[in-house]
Amino acid sequence: MIRLTKAGEYGLRAVRYLVENGDESRISIGDISENKKIPEPFLRKLFKPLVQQGIINSTRGVSGGVRLAREPKEITVLEVVEALEGPLALNECLLEDASCEFLSECGMHDVWEEAQAAMAKVLRSKNLTDLTR
Repeated sequence: MIRLTKAGEYGLRAVRYLVENGDESRISIGDISENKKIPEPFLRKLFKPLVQQGIINSTRGVSGGVRLAREPKEITVLEVVEALEGPLALNECLLEDASCEFLSECGMHDVWEEAQAAMAKVLRSKNLTDLTR
């Protein structure tokens, strides 16, 4: 089964919360954790790659917290998923550095490629604003 891990699911839930409640202010990780039922230590880990990829900004301290680094309409669902899950790949053979000894005789490679492209297109076409509708 191909599915999003808890990292992807929780991460999307958390950034949606930022869209709905963030405005210009920072939101504490504790608030997000409590409201979205995400374990706080796990949420802190999830935010690291989101900060590194320029999706959220994080400030430490008493008045610290997190907020979106850009307008929600400028951040795609694909960006968030790939920041948390790594490159989208329906099958190992579709990863850039993957090699498969059966590639030349595989009838599925083109199918996987087409399905992955369609999935990426949908995720790329949706932004964080779309998640709140």
